[in-house]
Parts: sequence; C-alpha cells; structure tokens
Amino acid sequence: MEALAGLERGAWSVLTGQPASARSFYENLLHDRVVVLLIGKKPIQEREAALAALCGATWTACSLTGLSAARLSQVVGAVNYRVAATKDGVPYVARVSSVYVRRGDGWKLTFHQHVSW
Repeated sequence: MEALAGLERGAWSVLTGQPASARSFYENLLHDRVVVLLIGKKPIQEREAALAALCGATWTACSLTGLSAARLSQVVGAVNYRVAATKDGVPYVARVSSVYVRRGDGWKLTFHQHVSW
C-alpha cells in the first residue's frame, strides 16, 4: 500500500507549492464521486467544490506522522495519519483519513476527512 501512502505525501507536497499545481494534481486524483469532510466546513459531495476546498488554502511547514495504509479489498484502500502544518499562516494539526478506489487509470480519492487533534 506504499502507492497510497505516496499519493498522500504527494498531495501535501503539491499543497505547499503553487495553487495551479495542487489543482492539477487533485483533478487527476479525485474520483467523480467524492465525500470530503474538513474541520469547520460543511460536508462536500461535489467534485468541483471538493477541488476548491482542498486547493484553496496556503499550506506550509507540513509534516506527516504515523502514516499507515491498508488494502480493504482488491479495489479499495485506506490511509490515515497525523498532519501538522501551517494553514494560511495559522498552525494546524489534524488526524487525516483517506479512502481510495482503484480504477483502470489508477487510484482515485473518494473519501477524505480531517478530524481535530
């Protein structure tokens, strides 16, 4: 499940870079059917709204710890970890969970949640 762990690391890497790069990365990564639950926001179930929410902040000083990934079936995998970062200039710490579905063109993010930590 190193592929899924790599996708999560890659996502945070692009989030700390240029917004256009983050948007391009997530456009390729997000499944057409998605649920995103972010701290302080209403649940998101539309792809375009998820792209805006995930790529709309400025992230810096990102650190992932305790990252683990598990295959739940032949085509489903989950990842969870703790993230410490700076979001729009404010310290941010959360427990993150992501669920991916394997498609013909690779793993697609279908569920993503941040929980206060």
